[in-house]
Amino acid sequence: MRIFLTLVGLLTAFVSPVYAQTDPPPAKLLDVVDILQRIIKLLAPAAGIAFFVMLLVGGFQFVTSGGDPKAAGQARSTLTMAVIGIILVVASWLILKLIAGLTGVDVTTVEIPK
Repeated sequence: MRIFLTLVGLLTAFVSPVYAQTDPPPAKLLDVVDILQRIIKLLAPAAGIAFFVMLLVGGFQFVTSGGDPKAAGQARSTLTMAVIGIILVVASWLILKLIAGLTGVDVTTVEIPK
């Protein structure tokens, strides 16, 4: 008990008051919109990297299947899903760009109503 009181005494002796900082200003809703726009811009390269990795995994599975039809089928399925995934990502991006080109409204940016 004596050690506990000594520690509490030492802690209270060396504690200084802490006040809220005025720099920087508090976060606003527009900061969230900016973060979402940055995330959307990072998704396309991330999808390309994921496609490349899945292509490598599927190729490695295919090479190491050793003639096993079940393993070769699983590798083929991995490669097929990787190609379908990248086609969907590219098609959705092109559709968004087409909408932006036809209407003049950039649908790849996020805007939260006030």
